Amino acid sequence: MPRSRPFPAPRTASPAAPGPKWLAWASPPWLKRQRAPRQGVVTLDRRHLYILPTRAGVGFAALLMAMLLTSLNYNISLGFALTFLLGGIGMACMWQAYRNLLDMTVAGASAAPAFAGEPAAFSLRISGNDAGVRIGVDASLPAQAAALPASLSLARDATGQLTLHLPTSQRGWLALPRVTLSSRFPLGLFRVWSYADLPLAALVYPMPEPGAPPLPFAAQPDDDGAASLPSDDGADQLRRYRSGDPLHRIAWKHSARTGRWVSRTGEAGSQPTCWLDWQALPQTLTNEARLSRLCAWVVAAGDTMEIGLRLPGVEIPPGRGGAHRRACLEALALWPGRAGQPAPEGSR
Repeated sequence: MPRSRPFPAPRTASPAAPGPKWLAWASPPWLKRQRAPRQGVVTLDRRHLYILPTRAGVGFAALLMAMLLTSLNYNISLGFALTFLLGGIGMACMWQAYRNLLDMTVAGASAAPAFAGEPAAFSLRISGNDAGVRIGVDASLPAQAAALPASLSLARDATGQLTLHLPTSQRGWLALPRVTLSSRFPLGLFRVWSYADLPLAALVYPMPEPGAPPLPFAAQPDDDGAASLPSDDGADQLRRYRSGDPLHRIAWKHSARTGRWVSRTGEAGSQPTCWLDWQALPQTLTNEARLSRLCAWVVAAGDTMEIGLRLPGVEIPPGRGGAHRRACLEALALWPGRAGQPAPEGSR
């Protein structure tokens, strides 16, 4: 479920360290200013579209200038015609590139949870809004995010989705950075781009411990005080052998392995409740190592086994199912907070 994140309150500007003038020109403050979406949707209007020639565009302009100077110097009529024809094609490319992103809308669709060390998937919903086809629309994140860009093309009046995969390194909420939407359509002579600040965040679970020990099951006492354990095949419960038990009820393999006579009850008993307790873990483990082991146990338990979770300040009663498993993973991801804690300032 996608979660929203707040837009930071304006802070008092601190004196900036002196730096190169070209760096200040390349990143003016108005270009970094965040624009809050309206009802979760960012519209790429005329005031927020930027266009510059690419390297190919600069080379094309230099070629046109050389052709024009040659035609003027030698008075070549066909040279003038070819120069103006190519110049007109370049101007048409500039308009088509600008129109390819004009009035397009972007909204956050979903943010899937992920385990630390795995990429988190953020889905964006893009709509053309009754315009022509949209070809070669790219979405990318800042370079420091180390995420691969994604692209799509839309037919007229169509809506599509883009998925950006953002690497994760630690548990907790991971906010989607500023998304850059750009296009070099049709000939790559111009690059048009805009920015979208979407209130989207994904929950990152702890990394499951590789090679974690088995789940800490506790034997449940039977009516006569004997320990009752699940059998190897999970069909019957095992108990201590009683005088008079028929031979076909004796669990021969388990008796030979343990050296004690045990019998099958003939009843498909449920799995015993398994408590995953923070305090029961070795004291030599760090906090993150404990969370990693508990996460591995929650994943190993699946949706059918009844488990409970105890953390310092947090206790989740025993239960089973997908919702219960997600609640345990969320508690591990947000500890030392509380399970159910929303993303920063609300949710979508």
